[in-house]
Amino acid sequence: MKRNTKGHFGYIRRRKRNLSIMVGILAAGIIGLVLLGYLTLGTKNNWLTIVAILTVLPTANLAVVLFALLPYKGRPKEEYDQVVSIVGDGVLDTELIITSKTDKNMEIDYAYFHEEGVFCYTINKAMDVKRTEEYLKTMLKNNGVSSGVKVYTDWKPFLKRLRSLEPSSRKTCDEKLLKMEGVFRAIAI
Repeated sequence: MKRNTKGHFGYIRRRKRNLSIMVGILAAGIIGLVLLGYLTLGTKNNWLTIVAILTVLPTANLAVVLFALLPYKGRPKEEYDQVVSIVGDGVLDTELIITSKTDKNMEIDYAYFHEEGVFCYTINKAMDVKRTEEYLKTMLKNNGVSSGVKVYTDWKPFLKRLRSLEPSSRKTCDEKLLKMEGVFRAIAI
């Protein structure tokens, strides 16, 4: 089975599917343990019920992540291929759901890390772009990397900006770009 990590195409769909399976198995296990304990021992006060209760918290933690991801969908393959054809093997992340303690989650469909800054695209037209840019700049600065961040909500200007940038390669890029990518992935679900 191909492992998809944060920032790669198809991550959201695969993550939702895997979390659904894990939550389903754990929930079935909890119910099974309670029933098994009650049917074999004739009482709910037994060790199997205790084990089932202790399994509820990890299951709930997984369910919270699943419910946070439910509203989001990945981008179409054709769209992704179009962006990749422009940036080549540059430092590009996709399908990032950035979390914040004070604001709502921020959906970043594409984030291209370049020497001139970080260029992001979101399908969410209602996103507060200025607040998102400031939050991302602050997170980068707090992690020892300063860079400009520009978030686009319109597809054509985003592609135009990507085309205007000098091509870069993940293999030969400055370590700073990889660190910025790491910060984005660390604050994403």
